[in-house]
Amino acid sequence: MDLGALAKVQSAECRVQSSAEKVQSQETPHPPSLGSYGVASVVSYITEIGRKMLAFPLHPRYARMLLAARDYGCVYQACLVAALTQGRDLLLRNVDRDTASAREDLLGEKAGSDFWILMRAWSYAAKNEFRLEACRRLGIHAVTARQVGPLFQQFLEIAKREKLDVSQREIPDEALHKCILIGFSDRVARRVDQGTLRCELVHGRRGTLARESVVQNNPLLVVAEVREVEGKEKSVNTILNLATVVEEKWLRELFPEDVSGSPRVFYDATTRRVYAEEQLRFRDLVLGARRVEPPPTDAAARLLAEEVVAGRLVLNEWDHAAEQWILRLNLLSQWCPELGLPAITQDDRRHLIEQLCHGAFSYKEIKDKPVSAVLKSWLSPAQQDFLDKHAPERLALTNGRTPKVAYEVGNPPHIAVRIQELYDVTTTPKIAMGKVPVLVHILAPNTRPVQITQDLAGFWREHYPRVKQELQRKYPKHQWR
Repeated sequence: MDLGALAKVQSAECRVQSSAEKVQSQETPHPPSLGSYGVASVVSYITEIGRKMLAFPLHPRYARMLLAARDYGCVYQACLVAALTQGRDLLLRNVDRDTASAREDLLGEKAGSDFWILMRAWSYAAKNEFRLEACRRLGIHAVTARQVGPLFQQFLEIAKREKLDVSQREIPDEALHKCILIGFSDRVARRVDQGTLRCELVHGRRGTLARESVVQNNPLLVVAEVREVEGKEKSVNTILNLATVVEEKWLRELFPEDVSGSPRVFYDATTRRVYAEEQLRFRDLVLGARRVEPPPTDAAARLLAEEVVAGRLVLNEWDHAAEQWILRLNLLSQWCPELGLPAITQDDRRHLIEQLCHGAFSYKEIKDKPVSAVLKSWLSPAQQDFLDKHAPERLALTNGRTPKVAYEVGNPPHIAVRIQELYDVTTTPKIAMGKVPVLVHILAPNTRPVQITQDLAGFWREHYPRVKQELQRKYPKHQWR
């Protein structure tokens, strides 16, 4: 940005003021000491900060950084940082190996902020009077470097006019880093992993740290520039530039109200276990997590139950007998509503499974857990008696036989018995207080059905003589009446 552009920005003070007030209202950082502002006069503090920001013809983020530099004694360096970012990129990208090597030798390859490299590059260009050959050696854009000087001086003059100390002095890197953080707190980023340059930012955004950044090995950063670059097949890549190292303790110090801990309980499908952790967040950005043992029992039971209901975990004891018990209860509650039996809905089933899982944290602890007692606890003793009497697991026939009753949704209950086991049973058995006749599967000695009926009397009278004649020839050793 040249001086003419600066004048144009200065004339648009209304727009800058509106932006400044918006940034202040969203993320007013906490300085090391409120000093003369005082906690009791927060409103006046915001007003004064906003007014002072308007003095600088800069984006509110940089203006806020300059004001923060007053508290850390690094106004001189902050003014240079602001000047370096107002025009084209000072350092050329994708330089050859010789240029990159020369940069490392003269500018250093290690720094806590990409801004330190830019500052060293500009100082090198200034000492060499911005000569084209000297700048070309390090891949410095000579014209851009020359334009930084007037901007730098203008920002120093404005800061001096605002009664900020602009003297040049040695400062700890941390001082400038904190100022950048205060100005750009909405761009705090966390590296997703060490194998890539992917990052997560506050407000749920994602991006990739620029390959030329000197702070690639740090887990927590703040970035001053976010660029969207069109990739393959018109995809958009978000590139994060001008990164600065951030420490977690600085976030606690400068933004205590924005740092919080929140519990997270989750199921891991690989270990088939529930885990809990305390997540540390800066606004909505997860900074890290601490394992919590044991996990909350209610949440663990709920998560394990969800896996069981979804069929991803199997309870060995929740077998056909358990399903038959539930079906017996549900059918009897329909057949005999006057008994007042509580049917088990899908939500109730989930509740019962949660009850089974309560106190456990892994599949190993629940896979062989007894089920019967938990199911039967759904009913009172009197209700359990009703169930056993009117929807029995086994049916007592008049001849003393007790075949098992099979219950099915949408079909009548049935028993399957050989003919010989039905001798002396002349009437169709009924359940549910005599309301529901039982379907009888009459089996041959080879257990194959020869008749399915709900009319035993009719079977003995009309069909048995023929059936007996056919089967007696095949099975002469069996008893036939």
